Amino acid sequence: VTARLAVNVTGLPAQAAAQVTVSGPSGYTRALAGTAQLNLLAPGAYTVSASPVQLAGRTYTALPASLDVALAASVTPQTVTVEYGAGTAVLLVTVAGLPVGTDAAVTVSGPAGLSRVLTTSTALPRLEAGSYTVTATTVGSALTTHQPSLALQTVTLVQGDSSQVVVSYGSAPLQLEVQQVVSGLTQPVFLTAPEGDARLFIVERPGRVLLFANGALKSAPFLDIRSRVNNNGERGLLGMAFDPRYASNGIFYVYYVDLGGNMALERFTSTPGADVAGASGGVVMTIPHGGSEHHGGMIAFGPDSMLYLAPGDGGCCGDPQNNAQNLVNLLGKVLRIDVRTSPYSIPAGNPFIGLQPNRQEIWAYGLRNPWRFSFDAPGGMLYIGDVGQDAREEVDAIPVGTAGANFGWRFMEGIVCYNPTSNCALGRTLTRPVYDYTHADGCSVTGGYVYRGREIPEFVGHFLFSDYCRGWLRSFRVQGAGVADLRAWAGITLPQMVSFGRDGAGELYMVASNRVWKLFRKIS
Repeated sequence: VTARLAVNVTGLPAQAAAQVTVSGPSGYTRALAGTAQLNLLAPGAYTVSASPVQLAGRTYTALPASLDVALAASVTPQTVTVEYGAGTAVLLVTVAGLPVGTDAAVTVSGPAGLSRVLTTSTALPRLEAGSYTVTATTVGSALTTHQPSLALQTVTLVQGDSSQVVVSYGSAPLQLEVQQVVSGLTQPVFLTAPEGDARLFIVERPGRVLLFANGALKSAPFLDIRSRVNNNGERGLLGMAFDPRYASNGIFYVYYVDLGGNMALERFTSTPGADVAGASGGVVMTIPHGGSEHHGGMIAFGPDSMLYLAPGDGGCCGDPQNNAQNLVNLLGKVLRIDVRTSPYSIPAGNPFIGLQPNRQEIWAYGLRNPWRFSFDAPGGMLYIGDVGQDAREEVDAIPVGTAGANFGWRFMEGIVCYNPTSNCALGRTLTRPVYDYTHADGCSVTGGYVYRGREIPEFVGHFLFSDYCRGWLRSFRVQGAGVADLRAWAGITLPQMVSFGRDGAGELYMVASNRVWKLFRKIS
């Protein structure tokens, strides 16, 4: 039964205070010095009035000086704009060439520090006479790059007159490129960072985490546990994840193969922002393994703040023990645990709670070697790159809350039967991959991330993945039980493409050939 009013004040220098008054029913009055939202208002007729502002010898008057608005009860505020200006010139900025729904990126700057950011065609009234600069930058939408034909234009305004500037965009298919940002590494296998942190944390298989900051590697490692990491064959320090509250509690986790050949999840606590990790908080979980292959390697916190990890099936050649389908052990699974307790606890919602002797840590199963997986919280999806046997590689994708999915190994390899060689899905509910490819196209899938950064807006919502042997880069969007917008990105080939990484701003990297490469939009 209340109303809301948002008053948007523009056109004043940053140091100037507006003189805006809102008046309404029952003697209501409120003075505003700038943009504000007023809540819990009685519905009715209101008047927004603005008095002139004096600053540095200039008089800024508002347009309109008075505005009447009728407010109805609503949870959504009604918005009015009060636009100040110190002159009588008008600049009309017309934006052309962009598809409907795509915002421009235009900045108008001029006398007295004026700066306005525009996303669409806009008339700017009350401007002073003088020289104005109109700057347009590249924007993107739906795998398409929109570039302004003129990035910089100038116009001279005369008092009492109107002038027009046209910002024309041209469109072309998005092109990507990678640029090397880090070298001098020893068997790097992963890259990560806490949200909002400008540093890069690079995991090396022998047992170190290196820190890259301000364009250079730090001389001292962030973490060095080489003395207790088994680095033979596919073993080693394989994964790292920061607690969602790392900025305040300094907790992070690493996943490695210990000297006994078992997979270990270990907690560390450090000072947030420190360049060297603190002391170990102890091993949280040990998973018996004993084999030389298929350890998985990824750990990650889900949108539910639970920790997920994905051990491989335990060894080579068709999963002879059928571990991936055996719910009594943890191999060939995605596990979900609550590490906020010590020892860890089983979170509500895990599919096998109370179903003894099944392991209650299991969230999903039927995986061969899920080397890399990732969550896309905005899209509500979990993506898994599961390395195949002799013939096919697969990418699985399921909604985040889907518990108990069986991804099919060893019954199926990708979308074809493996063991048995026919009728393998008969009587079973198996979750098939959204995408798979044969070994004519690669040898070992490297799962990636859905892009959610800001530097390539036309790429937002697309999942990237690669192959260790071929090093190509591909992407798609999940659509139903399959994919859309499948792209093979020309000009990018990074053999030994072992992992993707994501920094604290959501930008993506490729870890390949003992180096780190960053993904960029290519401007031709």
